[in-house]
Amino acid sequence: MELVLVLVVVVLLAVAGVVTSGVLLTRRAVRAVQASPTLRRGRELTQYAGTAVAVVRNPGRSDRTAAALAARISAAGMGLQREVTAARRAQAHLGDVPEVLPQLTDEGYALARALRGEAAAPTGRADALHEAARAHLAAVADVTAAVRASAALPAAHGSAAAVAARAAADLHAYADAYRDLTGPDRVA
Repeated sequence: MELVLVLVVVVLLAVAGVVTSGVLLTRRAVRAVQASPTLRRGRELTQYAGTAVAVVRNPGRSDRTAAALAARISAAGMGLQREVTAARRAQAHLGDVPEVLPQLTDEGYALARALRGEAAAPTGRADALHEAARAHLAAVADVTAAVRASAALPAAHGSAAAVAARAAADLHAYADAYRDLTGPDRVA
């Protein structure tokens, strides 16, 4: 009887372990999906559709400037992301931009969300939001221009063909020097 009780407890512990690990893995997967930039952009586009519907339904009550600024902030943020990605592929020096980029993206997302809300239902905070949005757009434009300028510079180490040509020339020089040192006309 004790053996059966021990087996039941062991089986229950095994089942509990499997269920717990399944729950933890599911939570981790859900968090990863929720944090994905693609899902974030999808939510943002859905919110823009709602803002557009609100502006079209009630044009007299909506703040079109706020809606336009929100769209410009999102477009500028996506443009900066594209420039940074292209600069990374070109192995350009980006300085502190990769560390600052998430904060800039989060600030832009929050501003765009507030502006979309203001566009749909004005609350009287429009002037402050417009100023913050314009300042954010100026900062993003400045960073984007700097990233673009950095990407336009030639890479510090040169192209792959130039590196390969230098390596080949070095190898030829080594082989020639070795032949000179060990050749038959060399007197020991």
